Amino acid sequence: MKFVIQPEETGQRLDHFLVKKLNDQTRSQLKKIIEGGLVLINDKPTKVHHFLKNGDIVSVEIKNPPTPLPPYQSTTLLPYFPTPLPPKIIFENNDFLVVDKPVGLLVHPTEKGEKDTLVDWVAKRYPEIKKIGDENYRGGIIHRLDRDVSGVMMIAKTNEAYRHLKDQFKSRLVKKEYVALVYGKIEDFQGEINLPIGRNQEGQFVAHPRQGTRIVKARDKTAKTKYEVTEYVKDYTLLKVNILTGRTHQIRAHFFAIGHPILGDKIYKPRKKFFHFLRRKIKVIDPGRIFLHSAKIGFNDLTNQWQEFSSPLPKQLTEFLNACRKK
Repeated sequence: MKFVIQPEETGQRLDHFLVKKLNDQTRSQLKKIIEGGLVLINDKPTKVHHFLKNGDIVSVEIKNPPTPLPPYQSTTLLPYFPTPLPPKIIFENNDFLVVDKPVGLLVHPTEKGEKDTLVDWVAKRYPEIKKIGDENYRGGIIHRLDRDVSGVMMIAKTNEAYRHLKDQFKSRLVKKEYVALVYGKIEDFQGEINLPIGRNQEGQFVAHPRQGTRIVKARDKTAKTKYEVTEYVKDYTLLKVNILTGRTHQIRAHFFAIGHPILGDKIYKPRKKFFHFLRRKIKVIDPGRIFLHSAKIGFNDLTNQWQEFSSPLPKQLTEFLNACRKK
């Protein structure tokens, strides 16, 4: 549906305007629809707090919302995702495929049996990859990104490539670099977080402290994360992050554990409206998604030549970062 802004509607904020026009949608629902890219102004994506001008053409595409999570999963706090975009192919040859995974796309089904995952996309486009790897349901997938994290991934196209690349992951030879924006100012320009990761009583992955060199909880797994400060943006720190191990939620749990949660994280987030850093109060803000992006991946191909591929920071995060710089 489309609306043409009249003179008397000029100056209204977009979400306030849509609440009046679409009275079957709450403001919270409309916010998610706008952040999901389903609202355009003059054929361009926009923001919730956009102020309308005379003659603006507002286009709205309402899709059916996702099925609510069952009660036993309500603490997972998964964000709302519109139908995700398909992955973008960065590179491919006979041995492997490198893709740019968009936010909202699940890598492979969980016990709930989700459809339209990255594995499904690969199987439809490359049927020969469907049975590549140790487990049939993974279809060439060697590593993963969380559903709400975007960025570069590699996929094996043959069993030989799968074993070759998997061995490099085990030997920690694969370079994985992320971009993250965290609360507070990290004083050390470079650092390493070496905290084991395991589950808490609620089943969530968390980083636990050590006692000297001893792991406190026997079931915890070692986890190492290196970081480098690239910029201080107001009350936040932009980081380049390299993970030396590949634990579930590793980056998110590690930075939460040292008092610098990632902006937009719905699981590892400040508990109140203000994040207390030292003696300062920092307002908790939402970029519309987690500010974590897989920017680079590097590995040796089957001829042992080093290959490296990158994914630019998504437009949504770039615009948010630029807006923070201007404040």
